[in-house]
Amino acid sequence: MTTTLHISPSKHVYELQQEFSKTYPFLRLDFYLSRLTEPGRPVLTKKLITTSTLLKDAGLKKDGDLDISGTMTVAELEKLITERYGMNVQVVRRSGNIWLETTMTDDWTLQQQNDHGREITTHGKLPEDAPEDFDLERDNP
Repeated sequence: MTTTLHISPSKHVYELQQEFSKTYPFLRLDFYLSRLTEPGRPVLTKKLITTSTLLKDAGLKKDGDLDISGTMTVAELEKLITERYGMNVQVVRRSGNIWLETTMTDDWTLQQQNDHGREITTHGKLPEDAPEDFDLERDNP
């Protein structure tokens, strides 16, 4: 499944997070400020940018549309956003009531991460309103 994130300077961090979460409800994009410790080498300070921050204030260098698919890895997405748009992001995965960084599993695809978050959070159960993929009454006349 492919989704397009519309990235513009007038958009808030939370708006981009909402767009992303429509496709990946068990993942979230966290935005961080960076600082330069050596010429040309950004280092994440782990200072989380608030969700009410405008993208232009979160380091956005240019606007555009970003197409992402479930086969893209976490590392690929994070690198693409940093290189193309100048923003530092970290994909985090829902695990029950908390959000965990995916640094140890950055080579997983977005779909794998989202599926794992769903399994952990729902304990392998589908939500009540999820459609059944089989019919228990199909053989009964």
